[in-house]
Amino acid sequence: MKKLTLSLWLGGVLFASGQASAFAESWTLAQTLTAARRYSAELSASRNEARALESMADSARQLPDPKLKFGIENVPVQGSNDRRFTREGMTMQRIGIMQRYVSEEKRDRKAQTLEAQSRGVNAQAQTLLANLQRDTAQAWLDLALSQQALSAARTLVSETERQLGVQKASVGAGSSAPDSVLTLRVGLSEMHDKVTLAERDVRLAQARLMQLTGEEVTDISGAMPAWQRLPADEKTLNEGIAMHPEVIAAVREANTAKARSSESAIAAIPDVDVEVYYAHRSEDYDDMAGVMFTVDLPLFQSKRQDKDHAADVSRTMQANDRLALMQRAHAAQLSTLIAEYQAAQTLWLRQRDEVLPLQQQRVKLLNAQYRAGQSDLSALLSARRDLLDSTLATSVAEKAVARNWAAINYLIPQESAL
Repeated sequence: MKKLTLSLWLGGVLFASGQASAFAESWTLAQTLTAARRYSAELSASRNEARALESMADSARQLPDPKLKFGIENVPVQGSNDRRFTREGMTMQRIGIMQRYVSEEKRDRKAQTLEAQSRGVNAQAQTLLANLQRDTAQAWLDLALSQQALSAARTLVSETERQLGVQKASVGAGSSAPDSVLTLRVGLSEMHDKVTLAERDVRLAQARLMQLTGEEVTDISGAMPAWQRLPADEKTLNEGIAMHPEVIAAVREANTAKARSSESAIAAIPDVDVEVYYAHRSEDYDDMAGVMFTVDLPLFQSKRQDKDHAADVSRTMQANDRLALMQRAHAAQLSTLIAEYQAAQTLWLRQRDEVLPLQQQRVKLLNAQYRAGQSDLSALLSARRDLLDSTLATSVAEKAVARNWAAINYLIPQESAL
């Protein structure tokens, strides 16, 4: 029975592991973005902060809780009635309820300030989302392109390895020098180093995706985004600056400052405390009751409330200035990103369409010459190493284009991708 139970348990573990690995083998970009959003602790913290501010806004519209007041008043501390509670007619046990009445307008404006803060937090959450989508897309594209580069590098190394058997046969037949096999092995070792670096790039991209998504993304699937061209024309991209989440967050910050200014503008409206009490005295005296009112007296408004309001007005102007600076900064950032993208694209196309084909032609030519006995092995190995270097350099240039494309495409969060 124990053996059967252990077998079933092991079978279940292996099945679950197989299912998990099968699911983790390949991820589309949309799946990866969704997983990153779900896994992000920063986004979760931001949502919770916004909910807290919304709850505080609802609470701010309510009157303060009433207060229960009780105690003993007018206890003698001198004379023959010292510390006696029933000898002096003014001594009484008192209990009452006090309620503070805050102007409805003041409560509404405080709530509006908290709601503005909540909207500001939501805008900052959009900034976090845009950055998360950018980083995730860059890591996903890095993994896809690094895998392509690794596959191409392994193919070149495999072709060179096949030459090893032919070279040994040539040495045995006496048509090649004995040290040619050693030369080939040294060249292969250098090429294997390049493959190792390409494997490292794949593992780094996988590790980055694990950090962002909490999932083991070992491979990619689905269509690649059109990163070979800009997401839109430059005019459309510049018009979209107003929708950038950091710009919107600056707008929300300005609105919050304006709401605080509106709140302090009516700070001089007095609050009123109303107390209703009942006082019990000794049996020889009658009980008493009363109503008490406490009203704020803003007699020095120009030195207190007006100063606070002036400070809030200045902060509103400061927030507007920050908004203008933010818009200018993002216009410059977009111009920089476009320039970097276009330069990276030019370098990549030149590497792909000019350098790489020339290196491939050189390898074919030297390979034909080597077979015809018109070239030596060292020249062919040098050409193959150069071809491998050019292949990996093309991949590096390609990834630079893809990273810049993701930085531009995800300046604004892409909800449709999720």
